[in-house]
Amino acid sequence: MRITPPVTEYRAPTPKDLQELKEHFGLSAYEMARLFAVQPEQWRKHTGGQVPREISVTRAFFMAAFQVLTDEEIERVVAYMASFGARWNMDADPPPRPEPRYRQRNEAS
Repeated sequence: MRITPPVTEYRAPTPKDLQELKEHFGLSAYEMARLFAVQPEQWRKHTGGQVPREISVTRAFFMAAFQVLTDEEIERVVAYMASFGARWNMDADPPPRPEPRYRQRNEAS
């Protein structure tokens, strides 16, 4: 059994780092939120405002794992999760994209 190392020297990506990653992948903010497994509202808190929220090491690790592991390796991880009672249906459809909060300026009032 491998014990998780202590997280004592983690530096979270800055909002600029996250913007550059978003541009590198060519994704929307909604897609970036899904990539880091956060709600779209949470993604905005990580990328803006006077005091942006940091991406946790677990979120960063989760996103990176999905980028570098093969499908077979991810399936092995999910199967191991099931061995201790955690269930994850990775074939489930993603939640529908939320409606925009504000209408476009050119829409009729």
